[in-house]
Amino acid sequence: MLVMFSARRLKPGAWEQFRRAWDPADTKPPGFQRAYHARNIRDEDDVISFGLFDMTEDDYRRWRGEADAEETERVDRLSAFVESQAVEGVYEVIDVVDD
Repeated sequence: MLVMFSARRLKPGAWEQFRRAWDPADTKPPGFQRAYHARNIRDEDDVISFGLFDMTEDDYRRWRGEADAEETERVDRLSAFVESQAVEGVYEVIDVVDD
């Protein structure tokens, strides 16, 4: 399982535009399970986004190689609404804690 994660500060009031630009529409990566956007309860422009993907690192690298131009274009579109980005990466799930 992989997690694609980012922490961003959006431009003031840009949430709706950011969200529309973020959506990959019909071209979600293989293994896509779901994605979450979470807003800081003290600052609505402080947003984290993460998606869960049932894929291996090799699957990710293959997909990224095939979809690089489209993914770069999508990120460029949503970046217009981002003031700064503190963290971005693809992480491998190494431990799960349940009830």
